[in-house]
Amino acid sequence: MPLFENHVGISVSINKIRLVELVYTENEFFLENIDEENFEEDLLPNFIAKNFFNVLHKSFQQILSRISISSKNVSFSLDPEFFQIFHVPFDTTLLKRDLIDHLKWELSKIKPSLNSGNYILQNIELKKVDESGYNQTAVLALHRNYFNSLIEFCKENKLDLKFVDYSHTASNNLLRFIKAIKGLSGLSVFKSSHDYSFMILDDFIPTSLIKKESVQHDTYLADVKTKINELVGHRSGLSGFLFSFITGSTIKKADIDSLNKMFDLNFKILDPFAVIKTSETFSSSINIQENTNEFTSAVGVALRLF
Repeated sequence: MPLFENHVGISVSINKIRLVELVYTENEFFLENIDEENFEEDLLPNFIAKNFFNVLHKSFQQILSRISISSKNVSFSLDPEFFQIFHVPFDTTLLKRDLIDHLKWELSKIKPSLNSGNYILQNIELKKVDESGYNQTAVLALHRNYFNSLIEFCKENKLDLKFVDYSHTASNNLLRFIKAIKGLSGLSVFKSSHDYSFMILDDFIPTSLIKKESVQHDTYLADVKTKINELVGHRSGLSGFLFSFITGSTIKKADIDSLNKMFDLNFKILDPFAVIKTSETFSSSINIQENTNEFTSAVGVALRLF
């Protein structure tokens, strides 16, 4: 089996799916298809476990009525609203099975109202920026009902599921194509329908992940700024950031202006189509130049190989 194959990336927010198909030819990935479909109703937490598959499948069929995809490989990125996220110290000598058991125990203590057995956990080991303190990991907890629905979705549509990823992590895959920031520290921001997700990166590796819900701009951003300053204060605080990118959906100029003013940084919008060429047979029912940032996580997860 070849290492690089055609790959469909689908990003899922609470109100829309966005799809891209990348084809691999001449030792390079090309954008073949792009489309999106709004859900008839938002995927709210109180009923999402029941309706997730039905809403996703119906929207996907609407897209297939407009375009034809050739790839059987598909990966999904899910927005922050779908995840429980927390940080914990951990022992690097733990075996993978023991680490997962430890993280489930931590989840039961941090979120006692949740049944930790109902969650699939992914941990992102955070890079230590000095020799003090414990090794830390960011834990992404996804309810099994979401994951099982994605498996059912792939079975129904005769697709091979490769990865399920956090939308912000998937989007950050594209930063590796920006050679000018290699080896630098910076701030990556993902904005979804209701949430902001912040990652402090050092040479592309996360040193911290912050997510909050129910965004209240002034109070919320001030709180995040304080937290980030605490995390990087020993490295000259925010002035040590040499790049800052924002991507996701529902981003308005006022959001960027607010971030720039609050953090005294110059946030740039991460454009996924700046690093991916379109194929000669490229097909799209939408204007590719409008809101390109909204497809960042779909492109990012389609580029994921491992």
